Amino acid sequence: MHFKKLVVVFLIFNLAFQVKAQRAYDIITKYTSFIGGADNWKKVQSIVSKGTYNYNGIEFPFTSYSKAPNLYKYIVPLKRKYFAQSFDGQTGWKIDAFKGQTNKTMLNGQDALAMMNEADVELESPFINYLQKGHVALLQGVDIVEGAACFKVLFTRRNGDSATYYFKQNNFELVKKQAPSKNTEIEKNILDTYYRDYRTVEGITIPFIQESKNNNQPVLTITIKKISINRPIADAEFKP
Repeated sequence: MHFKKLVVVFLIFNLAFQVKAQRAYDIITKYTSFIGGADNWKKVQSIVSKGTYNYNGIEFPFTSYSKAPNLYKYIVPLKRKYFAQSFDGQTGWKIDAFKGQTNKTMLNGQDALAMMNEADVELESPFINYLQKGHVALLQGVDIVEGAACFKVLFTRRNGDSATYYFKQNNFELVKKQAPSKNTEIEKNILDTYYRDYRTVEGITIPFIQESKNNNQPVLTITIKKISINRPIADAEFKP
């Protein structure tokens, strides 16, 4: 009898898991349509963005380069110096003029992964074909974000990193991401990132404003002014 009870409990738990997973899948499918659809995103091989980077109330211009599948570079000029971070597909590096650095610091292993986590270096959204990528999504319920009812979805990547995402119920727009920060200055604190001002450029829909907060205090706001899709970028651009 004890064994039968365990089997029943397991079946109930498994069914609940499947229901949460299926509902999350449906939400993410509609979100994928909201951002332009998987087919349009598959056509995107590079994105170059220019805009402003507001860090703790101080504003700077920035340029970011993204190239399929996961090459990334971000530059912020600062009084004849610059903050930069880059990932060439295998190795990351950075220069932090905010800390007086003038030489490149190489990032390997967990440091490179941390940079990837903070920067979202993947050109294609991790939600697109996420099951084939080995990621898992589960619906956690419904919550209110800035006055809007949102689906709350726990998303766990293949490497074990998890984040909670909030999608508006009325149109499946992603409005918030909540995850432990891997930035060394606020490591392990919860970082809330809000996505706003969605615009469609050449068939894909992108948030032109991303605001990150720690304990409800603004840390970083990225505002895009211009985006170029499929502009040629040499791989050497991302090298140290």
